[in-house]
Amino acid sequence: MRRAAPPIGQQTVLVTAFEPFGGRASNRSQLVLEHIARAAASPKGVREGVRVITRTLPVSFARLGRAIDRTLACKPDVVILLGESAPAEQLELERAAVNRVRAPIPDNDGEQPVDQPIVAGGPDAYFSTVKPKGALASVRKAGAAARLSGDAGAFACNAAYYHALHRIHSMGRSDVPVIFVHVPTKGRALALRDATKGVLALLRHLADEVAPKPQGARRRNAAGGLRATRKA
Repeated sequence: MRRAAPPIGQQTVLVTAFEPFGGRASNRSQLVLEHIARAAASPKGVREGVRVITRTLPVSFARLGRAIDRTLACKPDVVILLGESAPAEQLELERAAVNRVRAPIPDNDGEQPVDQPIVAGGPDAYFSTVKPKGALASVRKAGAAARLSGDAGAFACNAAYYHALHRIHSMGRSDVPVIFVHVPTKGRALALRDATKGVLALLRHLADEVAPKPQGARRRNAAGGLRATRKA
């Protein structure tokens, strides 16, 4: 059965998180995702004219690329990927994804690739297609502690980020805002409620960025969508 297309003028925001891994019973990013899904399903929603789609990704290097392709089939106007980070003390907005895996532990399929490209022959890195300073300001304005980070690491979070950006660029849609946000694993570092508030603020900010502007107004383009030319 074909899924109904969103009404004309409505923005589709895709938000993803990860399943638990490493023997943990839960994943903080998935908990934030559940709160966002509930907010989106409420009568008020998260923003007028915004449809939110939430998806949970596998912690599997073999299955992650296909999972990203399936999630992007909804042709989102904004993509926010969430993951958890044990060292993080606040929300971390990642500037880039690198084309390299150095798994410190096995994934949920028992695989532990080291120094392998995520996409063979792909660029060394992709930068977020989001204006980082504006995104950071929106999160902090909501009262959530946050900072910019250089890249998403070398495990499944980075792999998902790279796959998403690679796919977006391959589709010729580099104007779509795509960003990865790490959520602290430790609740004492950032309460779940505050993490959710920060991500929701980011979601609204990016939805506003891509919202249709009045006729004659200039649309603001996302910055930082350049990709590296050197191959892995």
